[in-house]
Amino acid sequence: MQQRLEEIKTVIFDMDGVLFDTEKVYLDVWTRVCEKYGYKMTKEIYCKVIATGRENVKRVFKQEFGNSIPIEEMYREKDEILAKELNKCIPVKNGAYELLKHLKNKEYKIALATSASKERMEKQLKKANFIDIFDELVCKDEVKETKPNPEIFIKAANKLGVDPKECIVIEDSLAGLKAAYKGNMLPIHVVDLKDADKEIKKYCYKSFNNLIEIKKEVFNS
Repeated sequence: MQQRLEEIKTVIFDMDGVLFDTEKVYLDVWTRVCEKYGYKMTKEIYCKVIATGRENVKRVFKQEFGNSIPIEEMYREKDEILAKELNKCIPVKNGAYELLKHLKNKEYKIALATSASKERMEKQLKKANFIDIFDELVCKDEVKETKPNPEIFIKAANKLGVDPKECIVIEDSLAGLKAAYKGNMLPIHVVDLKDADKEIKKYCYKSFNNLIEIKKEVFNS
């Protein structure tokens, strides 16, 4: 495995929960909306749907809260509140700038593969001055299947012109790690809302507490 790490010169990043502290914002917004409608959102429930796409979120919430949940109405309200929250300054994850700069200096190919829309992806990247760092960008608008399907990562590898097995994927969600694993890439977990439990460890090469650890231990700096 160490030999494979040394041979890899391509890194694909997830966005929310990896580069930006957005998942906490999502959880807070969903918690407020659910409370208004008489439901109790928990971190455990929310972690089940991270990065899996809107239709899966609806399905899981119906399983958790019952089919009578007014999910369409709640989603519209969530979208309105979230748009206002995301117009504020979204914190960049500790070590993100340093890791990206290091990878560029070492001439790694870098891509972003996010379940966010193109509009939100570009807005967040521009605010953080990340937009010109990545060699390629892939968002949910460009794929048919959401994570844990590997389509989004395969598309990123294709855009970069590299074999999937030559790619490291840095992800915070179980769905993202499964997608990278299924795509024959090397999944690396970074802790955000969800710690590395047994299932996460099953699908990742290794779990790290933050991007600073990844920079030091994976990329030897």
